Amino acid sequence: MKKWFQSFFLLLLVILLVLSLAGCSSSLKKEPSSGKEGQGGNQVQQAGGSFPSRPIQLVVGYSAGAATDFQARIIAKYAQEVFGQPLTIINMPGAGGSVSWNFVAKQKPDGYTLGVYNLPVFLIKPFVEDTDYTLESYEPIINWGYDATVFVVKPDSPYKSLQDLVKAAKAKPGSITVGTAGTYVGQHMAILLLEQAAGIDLKELPFPGAADAQTALLGGTIDVNSTNLADAYRLGNQVRVLAVATKERHKRMPDVPTFTEAGYPVVMSTDRGIMAPKGTPPEVLQTLNEGFKKIFAKEQFQQEMEKAGADLMVIPREELKPEMEKRSRQYHELLNKLEQTKK
Repeated sequence: MKKWFQSFFLLLLVILLVLSLAGCSSSLKKEPSSGKEGQGGNQVQQAGGSFPSRPIQLVVGYSAGAATDFQARIIAKYAQEVFGQPLTIINMPGAGGSVSWNFVAKQKPDGYTLGVYNLPVFLIKPFVEDTDYTLESYEPIINWGYDATVFVVKPDSPYKSLQDLVKAAKAKPGSITVGTAGTYVGQHMAILLLEQAAGIDLKELPFPGAADAQTALLGGTIDVNSTNLADAYRLGNQVRVLAVATKERHKRMPDVPTFTEAGYPVVMSTDRGIMAPKGTPPEVLQTLNEGFKKIFAKEQFQQEMEKAGADLMVIPREELKPEMEKRSRQYHELLNKLEQTKK
C-alpha cells in the first residue's frame, strides 16, 4: 500500500510539472500584432482593421512629367517603407486642377483617396468659377514644398530680359503669347500681377498642365512660358530664364534677376501638399501626417528633391489648416483688387 501511494504521488507530481511547463510555453508565445510587422510603422486600428491595409491613391490634377507629378512620384517611392502599402499616382489633369479637386472631394473619406493641392489655384478656383468643392470640402494633411514662378523663353528668342518682353508688349498689346498650366495657377497669377504693374496686355494661353505648356514653348507654339522654377531647372539650357518671382535671387539660379529687380514687384510660387476629403477620421489623418513627415525627413528623399530642383517647405497638419484659411482670405482680397472674382 505504501509503495502504491508513493507511485501515485510521483505520477501526480509529473502530471503537475508537465501542465506547468505547458502553461509557461503558452505565455511565452507572441501575441498577434495589430499592425503588419516589417511593412511600415505608421498604421492605426479602425473598426474594419488597421489603416492602411491596402494601396492609397494620390490624385494629381496635372499631366504626367511636370513638376507636381514628378515630385509626387518621388514621394510615392517611399510609401511602402513607411506605410506598409504603396502610394499610387493617378493623373487627372484639366481646368487648372479643378477636375481632380472636384473628384477627390466626392470620394469616401477613409484615407485611401487623397489629393495633391497646388496653391494658390486650389484656393482661388471657388472664387472665380463654379466648382464642386471649397476649402471646407477638405482636410489638409501636410505641405511638402514651394516652387517659384519663372518666365522662360527659347534660347533663340528675341527677348533677352524681362524688360525686353515688357517693351515689346507695350509696342504691340495682346500680341505676345504666354503659356501656363491653367487659369489662376500661380503662373497665371504672376502674369496678372505683371500686367497690372507694367501696364501691359499679354495673351495668356492656359494648357492642361505645365508639361503641355513646356512642349508648346519648345515647339515654338508660344512665345513665353510662365512656369515653375523646378521645371525650368530640369530643362537646363533648353530655355532662357528671364526672371524669377521671388523676393531675392534664387539659390538655384543666382544669375537670374527677380521681377522686382526688373522694376515689377511680382512675388509668386506654387505651394504643394496633400489633403483628404472632409470627414476622414482624425486618427487616419494623424497617421498620414506622421507618415509623410517621416518620408520628408529622409535624407535620400531630400537628395532626390534637390536633384529635381524642388524646394522643400514642410508644414504639418496642425499649422497648415490655419495657414490655408489665412491665404484664402488674402487671395480673395487680391482677386477683388484685380477684378477677377465671379459676379
